[in-house]
Amino acid sequence: MPQEPDAEQAARALADVQHRRSQAIAAQRPPRWFALVWGADLFLTFATPELLPLLHLERWAAWWMGILGPLTAVLLLGRFTRRGRTLFGLPPELRPRGFLPVGKPAPGQGSPWTGFLLVVGAVGVASLVSAWLLSYVPGWRLLLGLALGLSVAFPSPRRFDWLQRLSRNGAHA
Repeated sequence: MPQEPDAEQAARALADVQHRRSQAIAAQRPPRWFALVWGADLFLTFATPELLPLLHLERWAAWWMGILGPLTAVLLLGRFTRRGRTLFGLPPELRPRGFLPVGKPAPGQGSPWTGFLLVVGAVGVASLVSAWLLSYVPGWRLLLGLALGLSVAFPSPRRFDWLQRLSRNGAHA
């Protein structure tokens, strides 16, 4: 008959489980080099139409975009496909269950997709309106490229806190 572990053994086992869980979540972080290259590519892609005339390099625009376009496509494939992630040595993407609404609605309730589609629609409309308003601001592409590049190159650590909460709560954050 197996013996029950004493309190000290149980505490060590629990600490070991928590340590391994933290290691698994930390393994989901993309390598630093990929985040920096992806951020630089986004910055250059958005800022090129304003940077090249500023630097008097308009004649190189076709060559520059000819380099950035395929580089962006390769990075997108490397970030969002399983084979691309393997090719770049990125960790497999952790996709928690319960992120999108699934299943049939309960009697008397609307579709679980209604709220999701309303949020996506509102964000889309806000994006179009802000892009239209920004088009009147000089240097808006440069600012947008800078904002996107920095946010991708230096991701928020809160994303991984969210993953840790998901792992502790059984995918219910």
